Amino acid sequence: MTAEEPVRASDRRLFRSPPGEPPVLVDPRRWGALIGVAGGLVFVLAYAPALGTPVHVVAAVVAVVLALLVLVGLYVRAASLGPLREPGRAALAVYGACVVGELVLIAVGSRLLAASGHEGLRPALIAAVVGLHFLPFAWAFGERHFLPLGGALVVLGVLGLVLGGVLGEVVASVAAVLSGLVMLALLVRYALVHRRAGSRSRP
Repeated sequence: MTAEEPVRASDRRLFRSPPGEPPVLVDPRRWGALIGVAGGLVFVLAYAPALGTPVHVVAAVVAVVLALLVLVGLYVRAASLGPLREPGRAALAVYGACVVGELVLIAVGSRLLAASGHEGLRPALIAAVVGLHFLPFAWAFGERHFLPLGGALVVLGVLGLVLGGVLGEVVASVAAVLSGLVMLALLVRYALVHRRAGSRSRP
């Protein structure tokens, strides 16, 4: 045994793939979570400034901390996500249709809001549509965590649209910021639940 072996053993704990799973750096579930992290950060960092400096700073700090927790849980000290279910053609078709539908709904909805003089409600519209496009992924990819994720964003987005029209358009920004924080928090839960229960439990 050489003096280098303990170092190599320690290094293998970083970015180590759980048994029976793809390498963490190519696992599509982890890449999907990374996209979710980016989306959550965008919601917070793009719309929190409308809520004032104190709220902006606190929300940004919380969002960054949550994002780092997700990255640690899914990449640095990789949690087990269980065996990978290879997506079939139907799943890929659902994914493509949802992405296209998301873009169309946001474009059409944004034009309708602008035409009605409520363009400021667009953040809530985006939150609702993003949440809606997540829901079919639960069936397509066999990942149940998309249900609470998508459902929460739909509820927050719809509330932002309705209450924003009554109480003021700043409510739409509140809904978008909360959507980003909820998205990040649920991704943290996704990592922590898998870390604790391994492949025996899916969130």
